[in-house]
Amino acid sequence: MFLRLKKIFSLLSILLLSCQMLQPITVFSTTTSQFTQETTTLTDELTDDTLTPDSSLNSEEELDDDLSPIITENDDTELIFDYDALSEKINELFWITFTSNVSMTEINIYVPDNISIVSEQLSSGETSEKNDKGWTVYFEKEQTSYRIPFISNKAGTFTVIFEEEYDISVNISNDILNNVAGETVQSTEEVESSIVGNSEELSTTSSTDVEQSSDLEISTFDESTVQDVATWEEFVRAFADVSITTINITSDFVTPTNPRLNLTDITTGTTSNTSGGATYVYLSPSSISRTLVIEGNNHQLDFRSVALCFNNTTANSSNPWNVTLSNIEIYHGNYYGPITFNDLNTANQTASSITYHNITNIGNQLIHSPYSSVYLSGSTSSRQVSEYTSSFGTWKTIATDQTNIYASNLTILEDANIILETIGAGNLDLGAVTHPNNNFTMEKNSKLEATSNGSGGEADGVSLLVRQGDVIVEDGAEMILTPQSLRSAVSLRVTGASLTIDEEASVIINSSGTKSNANGYYYNIIWMAAGSILEIANGGKLDITAVGMGTSTSSIIYVNGNATFSVAKDGILDVKSDSTSQSQYLLYFASAGSTFEFSDADHVNLERTSTISGTATTNGLIYIAGSGGKLQIDVQNVQLWNRDNFTSEPDFTWLPIFNLSLSYAGNAPTISSVSSIEQTTVDTFQQNFTTKNVQRVLFEKIADVEVSINELTADKTQSSSHVITGTATPNSVLYFSGDSAIPEGTIISPDVSSSTMYHTMADENGEYRYELPDNSYFAEGNEVTVFAFLNGKSAEASTIVSAIKEPPLPVDPLDPETEVTPENQPQLPEDQGAFSIDFVSSFDFGSQSIAVSDKTYYAKAQQLISDETSNVSETRPNYVQITDQRSKEDRGSWQLAVTQNQQFMNTANDALEGAAISLFNQQLTSTNQDDPPEIAQPDSVELIPGVQKILLNASLTEGVGTWIYRFGDGTTAEESISLFVPASASPNADKYTSTLSWQLRSVPENN
Repeated sequence: MFLRLKKIFSLLSILLLSCQMLQPITVFSTTTSQFTQETTTLTDELTDDTLTPDSSLNSEEELDDDLSPIITENDDTELIFDYDALSEKINELFWITFTSNVSMTEINIYVPDNISIVSEQLSSGETSEKNDKGWTVYFEKEQTSYRIPFISNKAGTFTVIFEEEYDISVNISNDILNNVAGETVQSTEEVESSIVGNSEELSTTSSTDVEQSSDLEISTFDESTVQDVATWEEFVRAFADVSITTINITSDFVTPTNPRLNLTDITTGTTSNTSGGATYVYLSPSSISRTLVIEGNNHQLDFRSVALCFNNTTANSSNPWNVTLSNIEIYHGNYYGPITFNDLNTANQTASSITYHNITNIGNQLIHSPYSSVYLSGSTSSRQVSEYTSSFGTWKTIATDQTNIYASNLTILEDANIILETIGAGNLDLGAVTHPNNNFTMEKNSKLEATSNGSGGEADGVSLLVRQGDVIVEDGAEMILTPQSLRSAVSLRVTGASLTIDEEASVIINSSGTKSNANGYYYNIIWMAAGSILEIANGGKLDITAVGMGTSTSSIIYVNGNATFSVAKDGILDVKSDSTSQSQYLLYFASAGSTFEFSDADHVNLERTSTISGTATTNGLIYIAGSGGKLQIDVQNVQLWNRDNFTSEPDFTWLPIFNLSLSYAGNAPTISSVSSIEQTTVDTFQQNFTTKNVQRVLFEKIADVEVSINELTADKTQSSSHVITGTATPNSVLYFSGDSAIPEGTIISPDVSSSTMYHTMADENGEYRYELPDNSYFAEGNEVTVFAFLNGKSAEASTIVSAIKEPPLPVDPLDPETEVTPENQPQLPEDQGAFSIDFVSSFDFGSQSIAVSDKTYYAKAQQLISDETSNVSETRPNYVQITDQRSKEDRGSWQLAVTQNQQFMNTANDALEGAAISLFNQQLTSTNQDDPPEIAQPDSVELIPGVQKILLNASLTEGVGTWIYRFGDGTTAEESISLFVPASASPNADKYTSTLSWQLRSVPENN
């Protein structure tokens, strides 16, 4: 009964709406004429009679396509430095830090030619660009804190200017000159330095005035910072030379039989180099640590059994070791790696860092440096072999049980592609010692492929062993782990350790042959200690495939206490095992206090891919110890495959399922609560769902619900004052709130557990329409909200009921951006709303003498009052101003028409027979760039009493905004409206008047 009545009301409303839309806005204009024996005056009067249209214009103004956004600098921007001057050293990295009071994404820095920004040392996401004046540094996101790295190749005092306003004085000293000369010098001499081997020759060119003092101030100092090397000896000497910031390798080379030959002055250590052995060469010069780049130019370096080490004396705490190896093919057999900071003390090792960029490492462990920070970038690999063959011969490695990297803070830089492979150990042993960061971060879009071979070794054979800290796989990054047959892929060994898989990132584990029959910190594919966290963020993915399991009872993911395991919106968890054991679980929680939850996941798939042996029914996909364990699941499509069903078709499908809570006692779940849209779905779910003794359970995402609501208005002339429209997910149900005019809904909620009553439903195209009862309207200022619901998903949107739009004030017909005050303003109809005639000129033909022949008179130009106090006026063309600011939903085609209601009549009701008004020089102008209306009769319009004349036509997309329809321009304003009076009219000396009706009307049939 309700639906039938509603349909009738809608039809009546449409009929009334159509009638209203066909009715015009009419403005009456009275034209009067007075003839005397000598003059005649025709004046224009305006009456009102408004018939209201039904549509309204989009209130959003479109931008001029020719206009570009203007960005202005904040005059209040201030940079804050903690110092006015710095003292630094030549050819050594130094930093300038500062803050700003507003956020910025770039900053301009002006420096002399000898000072450069070290782009490689900028933080991730920061870049720099050199220009004529200096440098511009760009930041990936707006920020207020900055740390910029510089280096100077000259000594002296220089100024670094920031943003042309803030300057820092930098004094660059030269330690090498002091050490050689044995004294300090202040001079106007130019000093040139050339370095030969380990000695330095100084030559000076004297100037006229020389002034000495005890302070060092050198005006210029030219020094090479790049050293070409082609042999091991040259390589080590360049490493020990503090003046060298770049070692440029020009040839392949190998370590000699005595790796300290000719190097005893700068090294300590052993002098042997034995295949299958370990040799350590220690750099010993004091305070030589620095930022150093080793550019390999794709040459091959064979370290054989040598590891290049550092005595603690080499460390300068104010300028720690920061070594980058780039574009090198490295062969080595030492299990501490080709280069290690292991022998520095804790503080100096912690301050040190090493970066491998485009490195191919073959032989043994890449680095053993527990406290250092390690960075991997570009295309870098570390493959272990028990014996390698380089261009210089075959060499055995020492030990085959080494990880690829042993460190505490590891970062794989953005877009890097890293490959790791071991002989008989895990790949990464992280956080074995306390470090300020203790993190492993895979930056955006990086990729790691790590393969662990063997059945034990370092890191307990675990591919990724986390002893401390956090593992973060950032957006778009991919970690692919292939663990040993008897060992874990990931072990979160301690309380507080975590693995976070960020948006669109993935961790993929391909386990083959895991046959262990135990659970423990290096047995399960993923092992989580009590207090650890595994989080799959929005769009993240954890995919575990275990094949060759045989009869293994080892659970795939084992949570050893109260830990947190969550899958966020759009996350993916896929766990598959081919074990045939009755006793294996895919997810095992040793404590009922653990948290395992997911909501709105893309999918969670738990699957046994092989036949489960025996006939016992005590097996399960999930196990939670005790009797208080809970699994919380919300808003998912659920499918279940009974035992031995290996087809793609599930035995049960429940759509949707939400508010699901499962209580566990071991492997047996009990449904504590569940909801769906139909009671039969709830009933069959409660009867048949379980994770015990089944082959597979799949939880899939239910599509999100979307909804929008169009603008509403208090303008009763518009349909949006009583009709709600918008879009929503097809077939979703909707209810509205926020205005007392909205009645209670009448559609029962599809959610059997909800008492909500809905108002309408979106159609198959996703559109909806709801009309208030007759004579009900929205109140200005109320916030009307639409709530959409489908399959357990919901969304809402709101809009504020806008006020009745007032017609714009009159504007200058020659300059529509300027408001004006015309003379003889008409009395406009009230409440025109969004579709209005804003102004109409009166036509004044003046006072004319009676003629004995045909005569044509011209209307005076429109007068503008430019100074109301003195009543000074300016002339403009006569014009009509029209505004269509209706919303897109209410807008329709429109017309402007005029009707001369009767012939000119005098006070005695005598007609001025044959008199005719003509309109010339019709023009349109506006401030907006929308398509203009169309002038119906472009040449001229002759008015015939009683006959309506169409002047303008606008389609659905034309005539939006305010338009000026004028007669003439600044030159032709007084010759664009004429009145023809034939001699036969025989006018008397009297006043003659005629009335014009201006009609603005919506024409829906032309939409």
